Amino acid sequence: MRRSFTLIELIMVLVIISFLSVASFKAVSALIVRSYKAKELTRLSLESQIALDQISALLEQRVPASVIGYKPSTGDFKYIQEIGDSEYYEVMEWIGVAYEEYSEGNYTGFADMRPSIKTDDTIATYTNLSGNDYALIFAGAFDRGFPGQSDFNDSFGWHGHESNDTFDIAFDSDGNITITDSVKPKWIYEKYYLVRSAYALARGEDINKNADCLEDLNVDDDTLLLFYDYKPWRGETFCADPGSAGSKSGSATILATHIAGFDAKEQDYTLRLILDINESIKGGYPPIHFSKMKVVF
Repeated sequence: MRRSFTLIELIMVLVIISFLSVASFKAVSALIVRSYKAKELTRLSLESQIALDQISALLEQRVPASVIGYKPSTGDFKYIQEIGDSEYYEVMEWIGVAYEEYSEGNYTGFADMRPSIKTDDTIATYTNLSGNDYALIFAGAFDRGFPGQSDFNDSFGWHGHESNDTFDIAFDSDGNITITDSVKPKWIYEKYYLVRSAYALARGEDINKNADCLEDLNVDDDTLLLFYDYKPWRGETFCADPGSAGSKSGSATILATHIAGFDAKEQDYTLRLILDINESIKGGYPPIHFSKMKVVF
Protein backbone atom coordinates (compact mmCIF):
# COMPACT_ATOMS: atom_id res chain seq x y z
CA MET A 1 0.00 0.00 0.00
CA ARG A 2 1.44 3.46 -1.02
CA ARG A 3 2.48 5.69 1.81
CA SER A 4 1.54 9.45 1.76
CA PHE A 5 3.93 12.37 2.46
CA THR A 6 4.01 13.82 5.95
CA LEU A 7 3.70 17.58 6.55
CA ILE A 8 7.33 17.79 7.60
CA GLU A 9 8.47 16.19 4.37
CA LEU A 10 6.41 18.64 2.34
CA ILE A 11 7.86 21.58 4.23
CA MET A 12 11.42 20.31 3.70
CA VAL A 13 10.77 19.92 -0.03
CA LEU A 14 9.41 23.47 -0.23
CA VAL A 15 12.43 24.84 1.67
CA ILE A 16 14.86 23.05 -0.64
CA ILE A 17 12.99 24.30 -3.71
CA SER A 18 13.06 27.88 -2.37
CA PHE A 19 16.83 27.71 -1.80
CA LEU A 20 17.36 26.36 -5.30
CA SER A 21 15.13 29.10 -6.73
CA VAL A 22 17.03 31.84 -4.94
CA ALA A 23 20.37 30.42 -6.06
CA SER A 24 19.13 30.06 -9.63
CA PHE A 25 17.75 33.61 -9.62
CA LYS A 26 21.05 35.05 -8.39
CA ALA A 27 23.00 33.06 -10.95
CA VAL A 28 20.72 34.19 -13.78
CA SER A 29 20.80 37.80 -12.52
CA ALA A 30 24.60 37.77 -12.40
CA LEU A 31 24.68 36.34 -15.92
CA ILE A 32 22.31 39.05 -17.17
CA VAL A 33 24.39 41.79 -15.51
CA ARG A 34 27.63 40.42 -17.00
CA SER A 35 26.01 40.30 -20.42
CA TYR A 36 24.67 43.84 -20.01
CA LYS A 37 28.03 45.18 -18.83
CA ALA A 38 29.82 43.53 -21.76
CA LYS A 39 27.32 45.06 -24.17
CA GLU A 40 27.59 48.52 -22.57
CA LEU A 41 31.39 48.31 -22.44
CA THR A 42 31.48 47.60 -26.17
CA ARG A 43 29.03 50.42 -26.91
CA LEU A 44 30.78 52.98 -24.72
CA SER A 45 34.18 51.99 -26.05
CA LEU A 46 33.00 52.45 -29.62
CA GLU A 47 31.22 55.76 -28.90
CA SER A 48 34.19 57.20 -27.01
CA GLN A 49 36.56 56.17 -29.79
CA ILE A 50 34.34 57.83 -32.39
CA ALA A 51 34.28 60.98 -30.24
CA LEU A 52 38.07 60.97 -29.96
CA ASP A 53 38.41 60.49 -33.71
CA GLN A 54 36.06 63.43 -34.37
CA ILE A 55 37.94 65.67 -31.94
CA SER A 56 41.25 64.57 -33.40
CA ALA A 57 40.14 65.38 -36.96
CA LEU A 58 39.19 68.91 -35.90
CA LEU A 59 42.34 69.46 -33.87
CA GLU A 60 44.56 68.38 -36.75
CA GLN A 61 43.32 71.53 -38.52
CA ARG A 62 43.93 73.87 -35.59
CA VAL A 63 45.93 77.05 -35.36
CA PRO A 64 48.55 75.56 -33.01
CA ALA A 65 49.04 78.44 -30.58
CA SER A 66 45.31 79.12 -30.28
CA VAL A 67 44.58 76.06 -28.11
CA ILE A 68 43.62 77.10 -24.58
CA GLY A 69 42.16 75.78 -21.36
CA TYR A 70 39.31 77.94 -20.05
CA LYS A 71 37.81 78.20 -16.57
CA PRO A 72 34.25 79.61 -16.84
CA SER A 73 33.86 80.24 -13.11
CA THR A 74 36.64 82.85 -13.14
CA GLY A 75 36.96 83.75 -16.83
CA ASP A 76 40.65 82.76 -16.75
CA PHE A 77 42.28 80.95 -19.66
CA LYS A 78 45.76 79.75 -20.44
CA TYR A 79 47.70 78.52 -23.46
CA ILE A 80 47.61 74.73 -23.18
CA GLN A 81 51.39 74.33 -23.17
CA GLU A 82 51.59 76.51 -20.07
CA ILE A 83 49.01 74.59 -18.02
CA GLY A 84 50.68 72.83 -15.10
CA ASP A 85 50.00 69.26 -13.99
CA SER A 86 48.17 70.46 -10.88
CA GLU A 87 45.96 72.91 -12.79
CA TYR A 88 42.58 72.06 -14.24
CA TYR A 89 40.67 74.07 -16.84
CA GLU A 90 37.22 72.63 -17.52
CA VAL A 91 36.83 73.79 -21.13
CA MET A 92 39.19 73.32 -24.07
CA GLU A 93 39.03 75.82 -26.96
CA TRP A 94 40.88 76.37 -30.22
CA ILE A 95 40.59 78.16 -33.56
CA GLY A 96 40.25 75.94 -36.61
CA VAL A 97 41.70 76.48 -40.06
CA ALA A 98 39.17 76.75 -42.92
CA TYR A 99 40.27 73.33 -44.10
CA GLU A 100 37.39 72.49 -46.44
CA GLU A 101 38.08 75.63 -48.45
CA TYR A 102 41.77 74.75 -48.53
CA SER A 103 41.21 71.12 -49.58
CA GLU A 104 38.86 72.25 -52.37
CA GLY A 105 41.61 74.47 -53.77
CA ASN A 106 39.93 77.76 -52.96
CA TYR A 107 43.11 79.18 -51.44
CA THR A 108 46.75 78.17 -51.17
CA GLY A 109 47.70 79.12 -47.62
CA PHE A 110 50.81 80.88 -48.92
CA ALA A 111 51.40 84.44 -50.05
CA ASP A 112 53.57 85.25 -53.10
CA MET A 113 52.33 82.26 -55.09
CA ARG A 114 51.57 84.62 -57.98
CA PRO A 115 52.59 88.28 -57.73
CA SER A 116 54.41 89.77 -54.76
CA ILE A 117 52.80 91.55 -51.87
CA LYS A 118 51.35 94.71 -53.38
CA THR A 119 51.04 96.87 -50.27
CA ASP A 120 51.58 96.57 -46.56
CA ASP A 121 47.98 95.51 -46.21
CA THR A 122 47.24 93.39 -49.30
CA ILE A 123 48.50 89.85 -49.86
CA ALA A 124 48.45 88.73 -53.49
CA THR A 125 47.49 85.08 -53.34
CA TYR A 126 45.17 82.73 -55.17
CA THR A 127 41.68 82.63 -53.68
CA ASN A 128 38.12 82.00 -54.89
CA LEU A 129 36.52 83.00 -51.61
CA SER A 130 34.27 85.91 -50.80
CA GLY A 131 32.37 87.38 -47.89
CA ASN A 132 33.45 88.56 -44.48
CA ASP A 133 33.18 85.32 -42.51
CA TYR A 134 36.94 84.78 -42.51
CA ALA A 135 39.92 86.12 -40.63
CA LEU A 136 43.66 85.69 -41.17
CA ILE A 137 46.38 84.52 -38.79
CA PHE A 138 49.99 84.39 -39.96
CA ALA A 139 51.70 81.08 -39.25
CA GLY A 140 54.79 82.69 -37.77
CA ALA A 141 58.00 80.86 -36.93
CA PHE A 142 57.71 77.05 -37.00
CA ASP A 143 54.04 77.26 -38.06
CA ARG A 144 53.01 77.96 -34.50
CA GLY A 145 50.53 80.66 -35.44
CA PHE A 146 52.03 82.97 -32.83
CA PRO A 147 53.80 85.57 -34.95
CA GLY A 148 54.66 88.63 -32.93
CA GLN A 149 52.37 89.40 -30.03
CA SER A 150 54.31 89.28 -26.78
CA ASP A 151 51.13 88.83 -24.73
CA PHE A 152 49.38 85.61 -25.74
CA ASN A 153 46.18 86.67 -23.96
CA ASP A 154 45.55 89.41 -26.53
CA SER A 155 46.32 87.43 -29.69
CA PHE A 156 43.01 85.78 -30.57
CA GLY A 157 40.23 87.61 -28.72
CA TRP A 158 39.44 84.95 -26.14
CA HIS A 159 36.84 85.95 -23.53
CA GLY A 160 36.86 89.71 -23.77
CA HIS A 161 40.55 90.15 -24.62
CA GLU A 162 42.10 91.81 -27.67
CA SER A 163 42.72 89.99 -30.98
CA ASN A 164 45.95 91.64 -32.09
CA ASP A 165 47.18 88.64 -34.11
CA THR A 166 43.87 87.79 -35.80
CA PHE A 167 43.06 90.12 -38.68
CA ASP A 168 39.77 90.97 -40.38
CA ILE A 169 40.10 90.63 -44.15
CA ALA A 170 38.29 91.16 -47.44
CA PHE A 171 38.69 89.54 -50.86
CA ASP A 172 38.99 91.59 -54.05
CA SER A 173 38.22 90.64 -57.65
CA ASP A 174 41.91 89.95 -58.41
CA GLY A 175 42.12 87.15 -55.86
CA ASN A 176 43.95 89.25 -53.27
CA ILE A 177 43.34 89.17 -49.55
CA THR A 178 43.20 92.65 -48.06
CA ILE A 179 43.68 93.13 -44.33
CA THR A 180 40.90 95.49 -43.29
CA ASP A 181 41.52 95.28 -39.55
CA SER A 182 42.23 98.50 -37.65
CA VAL A 183 45.20 96.66 -36.07
CA LYS A 184 47.87 96.01 -38.71
CA PRO A 185 50.36 93.12 -38.56
CA LYS A 186 53.85 93.86 -37.27
CA TRP A 187 55.24 91.09 -39.48
CA ILE A 188 53.96 89.41 -42.65
CA TYR A 189 54.86 85.75 -43.10
CA GLU A 190 54.59 83.75 -46.29
CA LYS A 191 52.34 81.11 -44.73
CA TYR A 192 49.00 82.06 -43.24
CA TYR A 193 45.86 80.45 -41.86
CA LEU A 194 42.38 81.44 -42.98
CA VAL A 195 39.95 80.87 -40.11
CA ARG A 196 36.21 81.27 -39.70
CA SER A 197 35.29 79.36 -36.52
CA ALA A 198 36.49 78.57 -33.05
CA TYR A 199 35.64 75.33 -31.26
CA ALA A 200 35.03 74.44 -27.62
CA LEU A 201 34.95 71.07 -25.89
CA ALA A 202 33.10 70.87 -22.57
CA ARG A 203 31.01 68.63 -20.33
CA GLY A 204 27.45 69.47 -19.33
CA GLU A 205 28.55 69.98 -15.74
CA ASP A 206 30.70 72.96 -16.73
CA ILE A 207 28.35 74.89 -19.03
CA ASN A 208 24.99 76.62 -18.99
CA LYS A 209 22.63 73.71 -19.71
CA ASN A 210 19.71 76.14 -20.09
CA ALA A 211 21.27 77.90 -23.10
CA ASP A 212 19.00 78.26 -26.13
CA CYS A 213 21.41 76.32 -28.35
CA LEU A 214 20.95 73.24 -26.11
CA GLU A 215 17.15 73.36 -26.08
CA ASP A 216 16.69 70.31 -28.32
CA LEU A 217 19.57 68.31 -26.81
CA ASN A 218 19.28 65.99 -23.84
CA VAL A 219 22.27 67.26 -21.86
CA ASP A 220 23.27 66.04 -18.41
CA ASP A 221 26.42 66.59 -16.36
CA ASP A 222 28.32 63.74 -18.06
CA THR A 223 27.48 64.75 -21.64
CA LEU A 224 30.46 65.78 -23.76
CA LEU A 225 29.62 68.59 -26.21
CA LEU A 226 31.32 70.30 -29.11
CA PHE A 227 30.59 74.00 -29.71
CA TYR A 228 31.36 75.67 -33.05
CA ASP A 229 30.53 78.58 -35.40
CA TYR A 230 31.62 81.40 -33.13
CA LYS A 231 34.38 83.97 -33.59
CA PRO A 232 36.33 85.11 -30.53
CA TRP A 233 38.24 87.69 -32.60
CA ARG A 234 34.89 89.46 -33.00
CA GLY A 235 34.03 89.38 -29.31
CA GLU A 236 32.04 86.12 -29.39
CA THR A 237 32.16 83.11 -27.10
CA PHE A 238 30.47 79.70 -27.36
CA CYS A 239 26.70 79.67 -26.94
CA ALA A 240 26.52 77.88 -23.57
CA ASP A 241 29.42 79.70 -21.92
CA PRO A 242 28.38 80.40 -18.30
CA GLY A 243 30.94 83.21 -18.12
CA SER A 244 30.05 86.86 -18.50
CA ALA A 245 32.59 88.01 -21.13
CA GLY A 246 31.70 87.88 -24.83
CA SER A 247 28.43 87.60 -26.74
CA LYS A 248 27.08 84.04 -26.86
CA SER A 249 27.01 82.63 -30.38
CA GLY A 250 27.28 79.48 -32.48
CA SER A 251 25.87 75.96 -32.26
CA ALA A 252 26.43 72.76 -30.31
CA THR A 253 26.34 69.01 -30.83
CA ILE A 254 26.69 66.01 -28.51
CA LEU A 255 29.84 63.95 -28.98
CA ALA A 256 29.43 61.32 -26.25
CA THR A 257 27.63 60.48 -23.02
CA HIS A 258 28.82 59.03 -19.69
CA ILE A 259 32.00 61.12 -19.82
CA ALA A 260 33.08 61.58 -16.20
CA GLY A 261 35.97 63.84 -17.22
CA PHE A 262 38.44 64.71 -19.94
CA ASP A 263 41.94 66.10 -20.02
CA ALA A 264 44.21 67.57 -22.67
CA LYS A 265 47.92 68.29 -22.46
CA GLU A 266 50.46 69.49 -25.01
CA GLN A 267 53.78 67.72 -25.13
CA ASP A 268 56.44 68.20 -27.82
CA TYR A 269 53.87 70.05 -29.96
CA THR A 270 51.44 67.12 -29.83
CA LEU A 271 48.15 67.05 -27.94
CA ARG A 272 47.31 64.18 -25.59
CA LEU A 273 43.55 63.75 -25.18
CA ILE A 274 42.12 61.56 -22.41
CA LEU A 275 38.45 60.66 -21.90
CA ASP A 276 37.29 59.12 -18.62
CA ILE A 277 34.16 57.02 -19.17
CA ASN A 278 31.88 55.94 -16.32
CA GLU A 279 28.41 54.36 -16.27
CA SER A 280 26.59 53.29 -13.10
CA ILE A 281 24.85 49.90 -12.99
CA LYS A 282 21.55 49.52 -11.15
CA GLY A 283 21.35 47.11 -8.26
CA GLY A 284 24.56 48.08 -6.51
CA TYR A 285 26.83 46.40 -9.04
CA PRO A 286 30.27 47.93 -9.76
CA PRO A 287 30.11 50.61 -12.50
CA ILE A 288 31.65 50.41 -15.95
CA HIS A 289 34.77 52.58 -15.80
CA PHE A 290 37.66 52.95 -18.24
CA SER A 291 39.78 55.63 -19.92
CA LYS A 292 40.90 56.26 -23.48
CA MET A 293 43.73 58.38 -24.82
CA LYS A 294 44.63 59.68 -28.27
CA VAL A 295 47.62 61.66 -29.51
CA VAL A 296 47.00 64.43 -32.04
CA PHE A 297 49.92 65.76 -34.10
